[in-house]
Amino acid sequence: MHSEFKPITILICEDDEEFLEILVSGLGHLGLSAVGVPDAPSLDAAFRERRPSVVILDIGLPGEDGLSIARRLRGPGPAPVGIILLSARGMLEDRIQGLREGADLYFVKPVDLEELALAVRNLHRRMRLTVQAQVPVAQPVHALDPLRSQLVFPSGTSLPLTATELRILELLARCPGDSVDRDAILDHLGQPQDLAAMQRLETAISRLRAKARRSGESLPLHARHGSGYAFLAALAVQA
Repeated sequence: MHSEFKPITILICEDDEEFLEILVSGLGHLGLSAVGVPDAPSLDAAFRERRPSVVILDIGLPGEDGLSIARRLRGPGPAPVGIILLSARGMLEDRIQGLREGADLYFVKPVDLEELALAVRNLHRRMRLTVQAQVPVAQPVHALDPLRSQLVFPSGTSLPLTATELRILELLARCPGDSVDRDAILDHLGQPQDLAAMQRLETAISRLRAKARRSGESLPLHARHGSGYAFLAALAVQA
């Protein structure tokens, strides 16, 4: 199972011993091997011993916090490392600060382990493709700007987003080109998984597409029958 993801090595830094065990064992049950450490010195030692593909950092660590560690790890190195931040703080400004310090993804506790595992796999795959690419090819990139709550098309057109539209695109940005099922999107939005919520989701996406068309743009957000929605273009989240 998941043979294409076997090279993934995960290092988790979390000072809550019980939560760390939940993360390590939970990801293990989902086919991902992770090593857990409680603080920055332990992380540095484990990092030197076995350079990981992805590092999962709690922000509120004793001593050096997760933001400072992310800033250090984002510096130049022999190979890129994926950085995922975990925090109980879920305000927009907190997420923006985490992304600005070098994190690729920001999760608010409590964390859904299946969503976290999917994010780890997709982040690792994106990094691997980047490293393996022999000839850089410029691709049109859509930019998601959480601070201004807008989507910027490759042409430069800016599309204002509602809070719901922003959260949907933030989730799809974690899984570029891959389908995200409707239940996962509803969970991300804090909505029940019932018919009424499903209809509200479809209406929100329909309105977002229509808004893009009125601005003269085509939104590469596609429904995949039986599997959910996918954003079929490069979508970068601006820090």
